[in-house]
Amino acid sequence: MSNMITERTPLVIAAEINTIKEQTEKVVLNNAVEVGRRLKEAKEMLQHGEWLKWLEESVRYTERTAQRFLLVFDAYGDKQPAALNAGAQTQRLPNMTYSQALILLGVPEEEREQFIAEMDIENMSVRELQKAVKDREQAFQDREQAFQDRDQALQEKADLLKALDGEKGKNTQLTKERDTLKTMAGDLQKSKQALEQDVEKKQLECDKLKEKTSYKSVQRMSDSLTVAYNKVAANKITFLYENMDKAFKELAYEMTKFASIDADVHATYKKMVNDFLIKAMQERMGG
Repeated sequence: MSNMITERTPLVIAAEINTIKEQTEKVVLNNAVEVGRRLKEAKEMLQHGEWLKWLEESVRYTERTAQRFLLVFDAYGDKQPAALNAGAQTQRLPNMTYSQALILLGVPEEEREQFIAEMDIENMSVRELQKAVKDREQAFQDREQAFQDRDQALQEKADLLKALDGEKGKNTQLTKERDTLKTMAGDLQKSKQALEQDVEKKQLECDKLKEKTSYKSVQRMSDSLTVAYNKVAANKITFLYENMDKAFKELAYEMTKFASIDADVHATYKKMVNDFLIKAMQERMGG
């Protein structure tokens, strides 16, 4: 008989105390759910502004304490049917203590049930559970940050592609303008060649007339050719001026339109045109 009596040691006593504590906290959790259920019921009955007064006078709870009971009921009340006996046990309520239940409020409701299922809560201390909840929150934040970094990278990529498309459009427009200037230059070259050919033709005719007529007639012809040459030269200058004026007006129009698109590029081209005109006046016109 004496062999069946367990030796009383501090270790055994500590184990008994911890068992009683766990059992007590589990009863506390059930009672807390029921208190929260009744607090919610009373709150729905009271008029606006009567809640805090009722808490203080009727049940001697602070608003913070009552709010904690309400949170516990909202989180776990559906897992325990209402009962007249506030301490009644139920198989549906998770096997955990009141302190553990409060800690688990830090887990979103939609994830809480899965979290409880994955964790060995019954064999975890309060500190271990707090760390697990904190680690889960950190992992969630890290995942959210990773999503944000990914979204930011995708947005930056989209912005770069959009900018590249814009640059392609600018390059296309500049290419068109360059081709237009090339065409105009070609037309001017053709006009110049036509005028030179006309002058050469007149000169040949003049040479032939010199051979067939007297000196006076040749002189008159020479004067006539001089007038004709001067007229041709004047026409050539007029033609070149009109083409240059047209090209300059088109250039000024396009640059004015481009100023509202990119002021920096417009300023660069404006300086280039001004430098070109000044240099041309100094070199070509003898200024």
